[in-house]
Amino acid sequence: MPGTVGLHICFDEQGREIEVLDVNRVDKDIYRIEETPIFNPGIALGDIIRVSEREGIAYYVETVEKSGLVRYAWLLSKEAAASGEIRSFTERVTEHGGRWEQIFGGLLVIYLPKHSLVDAELEMSQIIEHFEG
Repeated sequence: MPGTVGLHICFDEQGREIEVLDVNRVDKDIYRIEETPIFNPGIALGDIIRVSEREGIAYYVETVEKSGLVRYAWLLSKEAAASGEIRSFTERVTEHGGRWEQIFGGLLVIYLPKHSLVDAELEMSQIIEHFEG
């Protein structure tokens, strides 16, 4: 994604929860998040946030605008995470205007537009059942 940079963002006032997130600058001290934050579950991919920068660290101030995407997440077995079924599912997500990430190998996070034709919960329940059955 052009213009994407890694920004050190702190989500607590003590400076203990700093993570480097891919972002796109929207305006002075305003960025669009381009990946799923680990330390703040209230912020998601595509959200636009305001930060206050001090000593090379961007401190989270507020969410300016939510992405409008619906977020789903599943913790998958190693076998399921590497499967063709998951690859096929994530391709459909992309084709329907969504985005996805696999975090730490087994955490699958899906972002879909609100009125997507993809039924993420149904498809994932079928995939999970296939690997647990």
